[in-house]
Amino acid sequence: MCVTLILVLGDMIKISQERVEQWFFSYIELLHRFQLWCAATHIISSCRVPSVEMMNQQSTTIYTTCNNCFRPILNSRSGYWICDKCRKMLNPCSICHNTVKGLYTWCQGCSHGGHLFHMKEWFSANNECPTGCGHNCSVAIE
Repeated sequence: MCVTLILVLGDMIKISQERVEQWFFSYIELLHRFQLWCAATHIISSCRVPSVEMMNQQSTTIYTTCNNCFRPILNSRSGYWICDKCRKMLNPCSICHNTVKGLYTWCQGCSHGGHLFHMKEWFSANNECPTGCGHNCSVAIE
């Protein structure tokens, strides 16, 4: 509520810069805990407080999971292309089933993905994941 008031009313509310920063940082941290990455990014982009605005420029973290066992992928000990838990290949294209070593795009909802050009072609005519998992990946795009 506090962040919304600051975003809507801006300079019309006289509150210390430190308190406003605290509200934004707390709210953004809460959004990250709930894995609401897009909402957090939107809040950061909308904020006019320089220390909060800089969050989008300081770092970018991409969270991904194994397509098979859904275990978070951190730093694979066995190498870049094999999951440490299930020992299956990471990042296979859902369309051609080859390992993607170039531009890779995936759905944050079901973790399936593939070559950028294959996925673009697939979603130009379909909404559901090409693997048949039943996830409506086009909802995540919007």
